Amino acid sequence: MFRFKQFAVRQDRCPMKVGTDGVLLGAWAPVLPSDRRVLDIGTGTGLIALMMAQRMPQARIAGVDIDDVSQARENADASPWGARLEFHRCPVQEFAAGGAFDLIVSNPPYFVGSLTCPDAGRTAARHAVHLPFEALRDAVLRLLAPGGRFALILPSSETERFLSVCRDALTLVRRTDVRTTPCREAKRALLCLTRPAGAPLLLRQLTAGASALAGPAVSAGASASAPSGLVASPLNVPGAAVAVPAVSAALPEETGRPVVPLRDELVVGTGGHESYTPEYRALTRDFYLKF
Repeated sequence: MFRFKQFAVRQDRCPMKVGTDGVLLGAWAPVLPSDRRVLDIGTGTGLIALMMAQRMPQARIAGVDIDDVSQARENADASPWGARLEFHRCPVQEFAAGGAFDLIVSNPPYFVGSLTCPDAGRTAARHAVHLPFEALRDAVLRLLAPGGRFALILPSSETERFLSVCRDALTLVRRTDVRTTPCREAKRALLCLTRPAGAPLLLRQLTAGASALAGPAVSAGASASAPSGLVASPLNVPGAAVAVPAVSAALPEETGRPVVPLRDELVVGTGGHESYTPEYRALTRDFYLKF
């Protein structure tokens, strides 16, 4: 069992265990007070769905997975938010949602053309055999509400391939590159995309300030001033800044220019044993017991 501050995750029957990737996405995904329906694709233990339930007391959350979801259901029932969580065992390509979602989150399978694991469950969870990027894109387009957001985490090596698959279908509006330590290259990318028609509005919301998209997991952090030419991170993470020019009155829908996504960086550890950066602590401190 992995214990968080407000819930616990049993994982003995799930092929993929609780990991930093899932916690990062659950804490980082941009949420809005108007969100009412959330979908977690590849829910596994239900970790990200539970984090969304903690951050979004006004929303109902659904999780879908091709593997058994009984442990996710048990984890939800043991949490304070079981009545707002539902889980479905089926491929997302076949998922009948009964309505569109304001936010879709996913820690998807991503390995392509690499050696598969002897464990069939881990292979399904880690390798894009049952859910190639094209199928994931199409599912999001079918299930996402107009102006809704799709947030996911990918290895840095797979990010450009995924963005290429989504070109002209989904627009990247925010990207956070994740380094494990300051001396290492980014290993993960947190991405937020929306439909092209909704991108300018979401960009306006993202750049409006920390209050627009910060959920409970990050709203407690104190925002540091950004360097000249940068705008403060809407995630309100101390020391984080977005590497794009400050927003002017003329936005892409008015100028015809393409949307320029917000881009920043998060460093998880300082390099010492069990030593984490203030930014990572601020992002995840509503969840991890140690923070």
